[in-house]
Amino acid sequence: MLKTEHRLLINQLHLRKATYDDLDDIMRFETRGFSPGNQEERSVYEERIATFAEGAWISEYDRKPVGCIFSEIWCTRDMLTSNDFELGHSSSNRHDPVYGTELYISSMTIDPIYRGQKFGFQLFNGCIQRVSMRYPQINSALLLVNEHWVQAHDIYKASKFHEVMRVSQFFVPYPDVYEDGIVMRKKLT
Repeated sequence: MLKTEHRLLINQLHLRKATYDDLDDIMRFETRGFSPGNQEERSVYEERIATFAEGAWISEYDRKPVGCIFSEIWCTRDMLTSNDFELGHSSSNRHDPVYGTELYISSMTIDPIYRGQKFGFQLFNGCIQRVSMRYPQINSALLLVNEHWVQAHDIYKASKFHEVMRVSQFFVPYPDVYEDGIVMRKKLT
C-alpha cells in the first residue's frame, strides 16, 4: 500500500464513545479477537460502559465499527499482583475517577480483517489522549498484553510503554495451552 493510501485510511478512522447499542459489535470483536479462554462476557462490557462511559470507545472506518477499547482509572500502585488483572474483574471495584491517577486499558481489539492498517495505534492513543484530557490527574497508563502478540507489542512500544511484571499463564489460546501476560506501564507526565 502506498503511503498516501495509508494516510487516507487513517484519516477516515473515527472514534466515538461506546454505548449499549454497540454491544453486539463489541462481542463480535471479542470472539474474533480473543481465544475462547480469554473472552469476556457481555455483562463485563455492560458494566464497563455503565462504570466509565468516557473510557469506552469504538473505532469506525467508513461508518462501520472496526474495533473497541475500554479503560478504567485506578489508584497507582507500585506493587501489582496477578489478581489485579483477573479476567472478568468488576470495573466498578477498582475504578476511581476522583482519586485515581493511572489509566488501566482493560481491553482493546481491532477486527482481524482490519488489522495491519494502524487502526489499533490510533484507537489506543486516541483513548489515552481523550481520557487524560478529561482527567488531568492521570499520570500513567497500564495494560496487560499476551507475550506472543507482536503487533500489539509494537503499538505499545511505539507509545513508550515498558514491561513492569509478568502474569504467569494468564492467556489460554487453546485448551491446556497457557501463555504469559506482560504488564506494561507508561508515564504520561
